[in-house]
This record gives sequence, C-alpha cells and structure tokens, in this order.
Amino acid sequence: MITVLKDVDLDIAAGEFVAIIGPSGSGKSTLMNILGCLDRPSGGGYRIGGRLTSDLDPDELAQLRREHFGFIFQRYHLLGELSALSNAEIPAIYSGMSASERRSRARAMLERLGMGERLSHRPGQLSGGQQQRVSIARALINGADVILADEPTGALDTRTGEEMLKILEELNAEGHTVIIVTHDMAVARRAHRVVEISDGRIVSDRRTEEADAAEAVSDGDSRRKVSAGNAVMAGLDRFGEAFRMALIAMNAHRLRTFLTMLGIIIGIASVVSVVAIGAGSQQLVLQEISRLGANTLEIFPGKNFGDVRSEKVQTLTLADAEALATQPYAAGVTPTVTKSLTLRRGSQEASALVNGVGPGFFGVRNAALASGRFFDVASVNARAQDVVIDDNTRKTLFPDEDAVGQILLVGAVPCRIIGIIEPQEQSFGGSGNLNVYLPFTTVQARLTGRRAFARFSSKCPTTPAPRSPNRRRRNFYWRATEPRTSSSSTPTRSARRSRPRRRR
Repeated sequence: MITVLKDVDLDIAAGEFVAIIGPSGSGKSTLMNILGCLDRPSGGGYRIGGRLTSDLDPDELAQLRREHFGFIFQRYHLLGELSALSNAEIPAIYSGMSASERRSRARAMLERLGMGERLSHRPGQLSGGQQQRVSIARALINGADVILADEPTGALDTRTGEEMLKILEELNAEGHTVIIVTHDMAVARRAHRVVEISDGRIVSDRRTEEADAAEAVSDGDSRRKVSAGNAVMAGLDRFGEAFRMALIAMNAHRLRTFLTMLGIIIGIASVVSVVAIGAGSQQLVLQEISRLGANTLEIFPGKNFGDVRSEKVQTLTLADAEALATQPYAAGVTPTVTKSLTLRRGSQEASALVNGVGPGFFGVRNAALASGRFFDVASVNARAQDVVIDDNTRKTLFPDEDAVGQILLVGAVPCRIIGIIEPQEQSFGGSGNLNVYLPFTTVQARLTGRRAFARFSSKCPTTPAPRSPNRRRRNFYWRATEPRTSSSSTPTRSARRSRPRRRR
C-alpha cells in the first residue's frame, strides 16, 4: 500500500477561502477528494460539522456530497447533449427539487454569472470561460456550503481566469467556504489562506491577508437549502429526466443509436431463434418418440438378442398373447408374424417385409393413415386378403396413381390394398425398406403355414389399471372365432416358463 498523505492535521472554518498548493504528485488532489467525501482516509479521522465521516453509510455520504459540497472541475465535465440551463439544473434533479423551482433557480444562477443570453447553448457552442461559469452554477444549484475547485483556471486564458477568481471571491464574500487546488502561486495568493503540501505532508499553512471568515454574511440566495420534497414524486421526476436525457442523447448520436439498436435487435432475434429452434427440436424429438411408442414393449422368442435358437422357438402362441393381455402392465397386445416375400404388380416387383398383425397393431405403433382404412377384427377372423402398405411401397409400385383398391400380389396371394400409411422418414430407425401389413391369420394360413408368432407388441399404460373381469377382452386387440384345441386355450408349459425371460 502506498501512503499518499502523511500526518496531515488541517482545520478549515466555515467561510474561509483556502488555497491548497503543491507540485504534481504531492497529494493535493487526494486531500481534496477526502475533503469532498469522494475518498475515505485509510487512517485517522475526518469530521464535518462535528460528524465523523467514517461513521456515515454510503447513502448518508451521498446526501452530504449532494447538499453540502459543490464541485468545480478543471475540464468542466458538462453533458454535451444538454443546454447550459439543463446542465446547471442536473444536481437539483437528484435532490428532489421540483422542475419549475430548479429551472428558475438555475436560470437565476446563470444570469447572475453573466450567462443570461446563452441559456440554450450547448457546451460545444460555449467558450472555456462560459463552460466554467456553467459548472459554477451547477455547483451552487443545491445551495452548497463548501465549493471545491480543482484547478479552476488551469484551462482558461489569463483574462477569463481572472474573471473566475473574482466570481469565487464574490461567493466567499457571500459566506461560502471556497477551497481551490492549484499549482499556480499567483492564484493561491488570491485566497485568504494558503496550505502548501509536498510529498504528502503539509509544509506550510499561512494567511495572505486578515479576514474573519466566521463573520461573513450570506445574502440568503445561493446558500438557500433545498428541501427534498415528496420522495415518490422526486423518484418519478428523476426517472422522467433520465428518460428525457436518454432521448436527447440518442437523437444527438443517431448513427451510434441506430447501430446499437441494430445490435440489440440482432442479439434478441438470435436468442429467440435459438430458443425457438431448441423448442422445435425438442417437440420434434418428443413427437418422434411418441410416434415410436415410448410405452411400447416388444416380446421376442429366445433368451436375448442374438440367440441362435430364437428361429426354432415356437412358444409364442395365441394363448400366450391372451394371457399377456390380462397383465396389469399391458394396455393392449397384438401378435405379429413376419416373412420376406416378393411383391408384384404387373411387370413390377420388389422385395418387402410382410407383417401379419392384429387390427390394434397400428394403434400400438401410432401409425396414421394417408388414405384408405385399416383392417378390423372381422378381417382377422375371416382371413381377409386385405393389405395396408407403407409409403415406400406406394412410391415403388404405384408412383403416379392411387394405390387404394388396387390388387397387389404378395408372394403368390393376390391382396387388395385398403390403406396407405403416412410416410415416417423422420422416425428413428427409419429406412427405405418396403413393409406391407396383412391380418396375421391370413399370413399364417396362406403364407407361412405356422401358428407361432415372431413377436408380441404390447402397449403399456402410464399407470397400471385395476384388474377387472372384462380386462382380457378390453386389452386384446382381436377375438378369434375359430375353434381351438385344449392346448391352445391355456398357455403352454414352455411359454409359461419362458415368458418372464422374454419380456423386454
């Protein structure tokens, strides 16, 4: 830590005119910042009117700076978009003064400082001395007791600097405490007291002339204290003024405002687009998962995937499907038998996977019709030669005509096309394979000659339903009317043993 001020002991009485002088780097600006409550000392204490500043919270310090001190800077620090009158009244906005009162007070201050004809001029239209007068009016608008001036004549010519010093002398004569920081001894001699600092220490503290600051008389104008007024109204007024100044600044820098707004618009549009794309992708994924059937259970023969004996296992029978339909986790069961065959239509032919399914298969797989209809329980019971084709089959064999009602040769069995399933190119695992769907009784009787099934498709409910006597018929997607042997009315022994292992 670097120590800037060392063993500084300084008392300044009300109404004094004090000049703090010293070379660059001597610590005079640091001392001024501490006097104006802009910095806190790391050691020691600083009292104003008997109050120790280290005991004040940030809000109390801000109030003290706003109402007790007025700052005059070497570079003026005026807002270039505002007029001289608007610049002078800025501190009064934060003190809660009403708009009419602060406007009249700022006008009176500027007219007193010889700026009555340039109230509407902006800083860029004023000379250095005129800008300094505006900064003095700004420092006095809240009736400051103490005026802190940092090099008030440093950026002015000799004549204008002399005018500024006369104004400061007049303010001191009215009762203001004036503290100026300068490195010019000629300026310092105009003060009543000169404090010289070197290397962070006060090396000299002398008076230039006899003046009793304690007996200075105020005219009651510039030092008149300002009441804060209604807090709510003051807050609304501050917001209104801030909004007005923002509009003025935007209008003054139109290109910058346009580019800033363009950047904001592009940023918001990018965020909205990313969020929309993410939400859309999420909905698409959920839709595809729903289409696949997140609650669909496939049951295959064998111990696990890759079981070489699975083709020889003949234990998935009709009785097993009926027994599975009675379980609480099965909202619906449909058997499936498959076989790869050649489809022919006139001179065209193509290999396809023939699926023998129940009428509820399409509900389990969430399939939707593009045209036509699905087959029903009557078609299953009658071993009807009805076929539902997918979109790949339609594109391959019926590219330019309506396929519904056409005759399609499945292997050696002629079948009538009754429906077309909507395309599912976006689904997970989708491919260009051709698939056709017939009643499983038709496939078993006319194409495979086998009574065993390749798999069962079971749709599970989100919550288990209570068991009831009618559950078996409600969950099973078809009802066969053909007579069955006693062995088919009850699950086989091998099926009962293997069923827990086949559930996936």
